[in-house]
Parts: sequence; C-alpha cells; structure tokens
Amino acid sequence: MDTATACRFGEVSCHRIADRGMFMEAEKLRQPDSEPFQLSLRIRHPSLDPGELSRELDIEATHCFRAGEPRASRSGIASVHPESYWLGALNTANWPVDMSFPGVRRLLAAQERIGIVATRSLAWALSLSTRFFNSHAETLRRIGAEGGQVSLLITAPASAVGSFSLVPAVSRVFSDLGITLEFEFTSD
Repeated sequence: MDTATACRFGEVSCHRIADRGMFMEAEKLRQPDSEPFQLSLRIRHPSLDPGELSRELDIEATHCFRAGEPRASRSGIASVHPESYWLGALNTANWPVDMSFPGVRRLLAAQERIGIVATRSLAWALSLSTRFFNSHAETLRRIGAEGGQVSLLITAPASAVGSFSLVPAVSRVFSDLGITLEFEFTSD
C-alpha cells in the first residue's frame, strides 16, 4: 500500500517528507491563529499503518509514511522507509476544560477577570492535552510496547514563552504514557 492510500483520512491524504538520515525532521505546520505556539504529535513505529492511527486518534496526519514503502534517495539508490512515521497537529482551542487538574478554577477566574484567552498559555494547553492523551492511553501504550516512540512537539517563539510550569499531575500523564516532550523555541 502506498503512502497516499495508507495515510488517507476522510478525503485528505498526507504528504511525504524525505528521510534525513537517522532522524526524520518535521516540517513546520501551520499554526492556528489563536495560539502563539504549536503542539504536534509525532509517532514512529516499526510497522504501524498510519491510516489506522489517523482513524484511532481522529486526527488528520500532516506527514506520514509506512515502513517498507519506497523513499526518495539523494544517492539515487532505491531504498525503503525502515519504520512508519506519523505527524499531526493538535488543536487545543477546541478541547474541553478538565476541571480536575489543580489550578484550573483559578486560571478560569483570571481569564474572566482580565480577558485572557486560556489557550494562549503553553502550560494551560499542555494541561488540556493530557485529557486527549488519557483518552487514547491504550493506543499510546501499545505503540510503546511494540517498540514505537511517541513525542509531543512544542514549537513556540521564544518571545511568546517567557516561562511556564507544569503541575505534577500533568507531568505524570506524559511520563506514565511514555510521551517525550520536545521543545523548539524559535526566534521569529
């Protein structure tokens, strides 16, 4: 099965990205207008079908390919992808608030008083993301058990994130599910 077929989700298919040596770099995805940062989920797996993953997560893959598919080669020698790869953007603006996390009520009160959009806070968005990850815990644990890797890529302009902190309950979710947090602070 080719990438366009494997990654098809609804009527949209993802695009291939070239393998750049041992590490596959994600291209920058379009940032939603309401957020000064971007959260993207990246999954690498020995053999996972990217289309199946898109359906399970209910997220469109932005880039994906399946292990064993032909890949572009700079040398002209035919080669195949050694692992499956899936990348999709998370849209925190549409996620419901989880009132069980510490500090949520205080943050909502501050939001009402001074008109701050909660999704503009990186710590807030990471807290909200745990609800999504917990709802897909079985899939994420299976990926890890089968030798895959799950990463949450956080891209933000350095000027937009002066500082932030994560409460232990949020850190614990990422740890328990084996999700690596990767930060990229940009200069723009």
